[in-house]
Amino acid sequence: MKRIKIDDPNSLEIFVKALRNNQIIAYPTDTIYGLGTDINNNKGIDRINLIKMRKQPMSIALGSFDIIKNKINADESMLLKIEEILKDGSTCIAPYNPGSLNDKIAKDGKIGFRIPKHNYLKSVLRLYQKPITTTSVNKTGSVPLYTPNEIEEKFGDKIDLLIDDGKIKNYPSKIFMFDGDEVKQVR
Repeated sequence: MKRIKIDDPNSLEIFVKALRNNQIIAYPTDTIYGLGTDINNNKGIDRINLIKMRKQPMSIALGSFDIIKNKINADESMLLKIEEILKDGSTCIAPYNPGSLNDKIAKDGKIGFRIPKHNYLKSVLRLYQKPITTTSVNKTGSVPLYTPNEIEEKFGDKIDLLIDDGKIKNYPSKIFMFDGDEVKQVR
């Protein structure tokens, strides 16, 4: 595993190169450390599920709603509601057009997505121009890891790159479920 500080002048390029090379990256978000890879890296998604000891849907992080707006199965009114909720870093789970995103990380025809508020991650996503998977760095059922040292100790042999931004421990994002004309907060 390679570990690099967030303020390293080459960290953005190293992160993007790792994504292009289908690597697994632990990275800072506005809430906690995320674990992810390119949205279409099926082997990487399988590796993340092995790390987490689970098999379930995975959300994606976006630089802009425009990247997937035309892939969400919703009318204009619902798209406006989604866009408004995304502004505060919340996660939305909404129906999408099957085959337009990676069906492997979706469940029941729905996909979860958010636009993180972390400036560094926003810069990576703007540079990369594609969604990346995002899930907490932990085994399912365990508390997420908040420090780079914990991440390296527990998962250093399983991930390819760790972007070090010190301790991150904030409240998890709110989650909103969209179904037809209904919107409900589930966390």
